[in-house]
Amino acid sequence: MYSKLASAIINDVYSGLAGLHQNISISEEQLEDEIVAMRLQVIKEYQLKGILPLNDLLMAINCVPVDCKDLERCPICKPGLKTPNAHFEIPQILNDFGASAIAYIGSVDRQNSFTVYVSSDFTNQYQQYRKRGQTHPYVFIDPVPNEHNMYDGYIFNAPLLKMISIVAIFKDPRQLEDYGCCEGIEERENFTFIDNEVKNRLTDLKIKYYRQLHMPKLPNTQEYV
Repeated sequence: MYSKLASAIINDVYSGLAGLHQNISISEEQLEDEIVAMRLQVIKEYQLKGILPLNDLLMAINCVPVDCKDLERCPICKPGLKTPNAHFEIPQILNDFGASAIAYIGSVDRQNSFTVYVSSDFTNQYQQYRKRGQTHPYVFIDPVPNEHNMYDGYIFNAPLLKMISIVAIFKDPRQLEDYGCCEGIEERENFTFIDNEVKNRLTDLKIKYYRQLHMPKLPNTQEYV
């Protein structure tokens, strides 16, 4: 999804170097990694300034498969418990926004939302939830990446499901490309203001770097006595 943005940056860098770019090769794959990192930096900066509408960052996956995993993988479950439980994997979310990073987890038709708990907050909330005798479906998400570089999620008090939907702010939107049922990652005719900020910053950094790299070295005229 970042190939269009990477191509725009490369073109701007070559234009800005005027005559030097013949000896320069920029890896588009590496540049996409830099785009992801810069995107996170820009998002955090604008979020601290309080001028970032979070809704503009939300993306949806409407076909997250649900399987069964032993609860021994669940950090908050009873140690040694091996009862299979509804489980799913999702791309990493942007934890800096806390609960606001997840707008929805639930049925694919978006009619039944689940209560969501993330990380260590779950233990206390889980105990309170059980004491109140609640039966509404809830989800625990472990924010420690698993062996697939994804987050594990566990569903409780819900009927058998083959798939669920999630709407969230994801750390690396490229992880959504394998699903084929996502909203918000399609190619856009125009870049967003975050895209443009990322493009401008990386273009400036690249131009400054390559200009310094190809700057002619001045002869050392210093005399030593």
